[in-house]
Amino acid sequence: MNTPRTTLGRTAAALVAVAALAGCGSDDTRDAASVTTSTSGAIVTDTSTDLGSIVIGWGDAHSDTEITTPKPDDVTAQCAGHGDDLAADITAPHGWNIHAVHGSQILTVENADLNLPAADIDTTHHFLDVPQSVDWSEPDQLDIAATTDAPTDWPRTHSGRVQLSIHIDCR
Repeated sequence: MNTPRTTLGRTAAALVAVAALAGCGSDDTRDAASVTTSTSGAIVTDTSTDLGSIVIGWGDAHSDTEITTPKPDDVTAQCAGHGDDLAADITAPHGWNIHAVHGSQILTVENADLNLPAADIDTTHHFLDVPQSVDWSEPDQLDIAATTDAPTDWPRTHSGRVQLSIHIDCR
């Protein structure tokens, strides 16, 4: 037998379940305060021509299908959480999407335009004692200056190196 109280309880439970599926904490999702060039000063490609530029891509050449240098206004970032709970989703021209979670040197990168499935890319410097490629040291900010091998399931049409250089301010 359904009483108004039972129906109300079931409705509340269903709403909680829907909210959980939609992304717990989604009330805190916000646009990044700014998207700029990396503050690390690191050159991520073989030349210094993109120093001072946002760099997102893979391969050897500057083109829509390899290394892109979009303007800050062409890149969007959504931030969720703060401090140790910060996560960012970055969307750039030519199909690039990057997901970063606070403290991690692993980024999830995909490109639907190029049929590159979402894959985790480990940016950790395994053999050098140098600053990390993904810097989380500033509160509610992340700075990426990474060059690393592309995932093995991406096609090998060129060098297969992924280059990322960008700063996201989530304050």
